[in-house]
Amino acid sequence: MDKQRRQFVQGVAAAVAASRIPDVVAQETQANVIDNAEVKKLKVPAMEYHSERPLTGSVPAHQHDFDVTPSDRMFVRNNLLTPSIDLDKHRLTIKGLVEKELSFSVYDLPKSFPSVTVQGMLECAGSGRSNYQPRASGTPWNPTGGMGCPKWGGVRLADLLKAAGLKPGAAHVAGQGVDPGMVATAAPVIRSIPMAKAMDENTIIAWAMNDEPLPWVHGYPLRLVVPGWVGSASTKWLATLTVLDAPFKGTYMTSSYVRPRHPIEPGTKMPADTVSTEAWPVKSMITSPAPNAKAKMGSPIVVRGRAWVGEGLVERVEISSDEGKTWQRAQLAPAGDARSAKYAWRTFTYEFKPANPGYVTFLARAWDDRGNAQPAVPAWNPLGYFWNGWHRVGVVVEA
Repeated sequence: MDKQRRQFVQGVAAAVAASRIPDVVAQETQANVIDNAEVKKLKVPAMEYHSERPLTGSVPAHQHDFDVTPSDRMFVRNNLLTPSIDLDKHRLTIKGLVEKELSFSVYDLPKSFPSVTVQGMLECAGSGRSNYQPRASGTPWNPTGGMGCPKWGGVRLADLLKAAGLKPGAAHVAGQGVDPGMVATAAPVIRSIPMAKAMDENTIIAWAMNDEPLPWVHGYPLRLVVPGWVGSASTKWLATLTVLDAPFKGTYMTSSYVRPRHPIEPGTKMPADTVSTEAWPVKSMITSPAPNAKAKMGSPIVVRGRAWVGEGLVERVEISSDEGKTWQRAQLAPAGDARSAKYAWRTFTYEFKPANPGYVTFLARAWDDRGNAQPAVPAWNPLGYFWNGWHRVGVVVEA
C-alpha cells in the first residue's frame, strides 16, 4: 500500500518527501478497515479522543497556533469506519442529471483537469457542543474542538461537472464515499450541496492535504472539500457524485445535520420541518497564550488567535482584559489571496502590558462584514449551528 501512495505522489506532483508517508495496516477484525491505533500514530499526543466507533478527536485551542493547520492536528470526525482503499482500483464516477456519465481513476484527474491549491476551513457542525446545558447529544466536542484550516490540493468540482455536462433541472450534487459501517445495515454517508456551491471555484475534489497525500482518516485517496460549510458536506473516501434535481433525501440529510425552521426547547424531538445545516457564523478563538500561562508584570503579553466565517469576511476581532467591560481592537493579518484563501481563517494579535500581578482573563469576539457578532455565550444560531461564544483564556501575572 505504501508503494501505491508513493506512486500517487509522483504521478500528481501533489506531495513531497514520500518517505515520510507511513505504512498503515487493516484491522484483523474487519477486512479493508484501518485500525484506530494506526490512525492515532499520525496525530500529536495532545489529540483528545471523544469516541472510538466512530472515531472522533480534536486538539485544544493552544494547539492550533498555526496559520495553516498541520495534518497531525486536524480534527477527526468519522460517521462510520476508516476504509483501506486500493489506489489503483479506486474510481470516481459522475452520474445522474448529466449529459454523459464519467468515471476517473485517481491518476486521471490531474491529467484531465487543472490542479489547484486552496486553504479552507473545515469544522464539524457540532463544534462547541460540550458548552451546552442541558447537554446536547452527539460528539462532546471541546469548546474549541472540531475545526481546522489546512491547505488542500486537487481539482475543481466545477471542472468535472462541466466535462460531464449538466442537464436542465440539475440543482444539487450528492457525494458518497466508500466508508463501511459498524454493521452491514448502516446507512451510507451521502450529503448533497446546492449547484451554486458545487460550482464555486474553491469547492474541490482533493487528493492532497498540506502538500502530501490525504491521510487515511481524512479521506484518502479522494474527498470533497466544501470550505466554509459544515464538515459533513466534505465527503471523504469519495467514489460517486450524483447530480440531482433536489436535495438528497437520506439519513445524513433528513435526520442528521439539519436544524428546525423555528427555535425549539432543548431536548425536544426534531420536528419534521427542517433545513439542512450549511455555512457557519463568525467565530474566533485564542491560540496563544495557553491557559494558565505565566507572564511577568510590565512585560507585554501577546494575545494571538484565529477568526473565521463560513460565507463573507471577518471584519474585525476585539479583545477584552476586564471580563467584557471594555474592548480593544486586535490587529488582523491580511486576508491573503482572494482566490486561494477566501475560506481560510485569519490570524489576529493584540499586545497587553499587565500593570499588576494577579490573574488576567482575555476574551475574544469576532465580527463579520455583515455586522454579525460572535455572541457572549454558546447559542443555537439562526443557521442552526453550535456556536462557541466568546473564547476565554486566563494568564497568571507574576511580580
